[in-house]
Amino acid sequence: MALRILGAPQRYVQGPGAVATLAEEVERLGGGPVAIVIDPVARDLLGEQLGQCLPQARLLSFGGECTAEEIEARAAEIGEARLILGIGGGKAIDTAKGAAILRDLPVAIVPTIASNDSPTSHIAVVYTADHAVEGVRHMRANPVLVLVDTAVIASAPRRFLAAGIGDAMSKPYELAGALAGGGLNFFGGTPTELTRAIVERAGTILLEDGEAAMRAGEPDEAFERVVEAAILLSGLAFESGGLSIAHSMVRGFSAMPQLARLLHGEMVALGTLTQLAAGQGSEAEIAQLSAFFRRIGLPVSFAEFGLTEEADFRKMAEISLTAPYAGNYMRRLEPDDLVAAMRALDGRS
Repeated sequence: MALRILGAPQRYVQGPGAVATLAEEVERLGGGPVAIVIDPVARDLLGEQLGQCLPQARLLSFGGECTAEEIEARAAEIGEARLILGIGGGKAIDTAKGAAILRDLPVAIVPTIASNDSPTSHIAVVYTADHAVEGVRHMRANPVLVLVDTAVIASAPRRFLAAGIGDAMSKPYELAGALAGGGLNFFGGTPTELTRAIVERAGTILLEDGEAAMRAGEPDEAFERVVEAAILLSGLAFESGGLSIAHSMVRGFSAMPQLARLLHGEMVALGTLTQLAAGQGSEAEIAQLSAFFRRIGLPVSFAEFGLTEEADFRKMAEISLTAPYAGNYMRRLEPDDLVAAMRALDGRS
């Protein structure tokens, strides 16, 4: 029998103005030299404040894609830092994680958008220069700090929050797939009871508060709950629960030029619907989830991106089934099954 394992960041801090506590949080971690991997948008937003609270920090500019080359370049610039900070969107964050792996250093994360659940995890997704998924890398441990300033998150375009909801909304279905397929989580164990409770709570929050959070002009209670569900709860859920077809599909989607510019969570939303249409979900469940996704601006079909050719669907299906968690499902799937599921979504839209 496999061990039950749950992994988590050492510390999680969330709320409006949280960035103002960054110097205090870094000191709590032992202080010392800090290197910051930061994307251009985050630098514009927070550069002056970072200069005030961490004046000795070395700022390393993120080049736009989390490739092996980008990770190596930023790792070479770390200097004598004893802590790496990743600030910005998911790919800047994963570049910081990749650099931390190469330099064997702890990493702290400050997301400026809530578009996916990568901030809390020990995993970095690496892409090719053409934006296709190349693989994943694993840190020794989860981030020592995840600090989420919801005033910053609220100032970002709502497309990012919608993507975060799409990413997080996959977790109840993917946990069910992982349990049905007997798959292990990202720590090589089986889900704990706490993981199951986290997944259930995340799904409830997203459905109850997701639309209100999308409308919120500034952080309120619904917004805070949804951001926590999209970043913390979803992050714990995928690492300590396991992934399934929804995230497997991202490999196939990212290889298609028509979909490659979608945000990760937008791809996952399409992947979740594909997972349900492959046999896990009822017509009513698929219709309900599709309607929810439409209301918050997430994609629900492939035709809207001009994907109609059999060869394209087959390519996406075949690449998706190479993902290591593609077997986490109620039954073994073949490319024909995924092609049929994707086409079925177009038939419902």
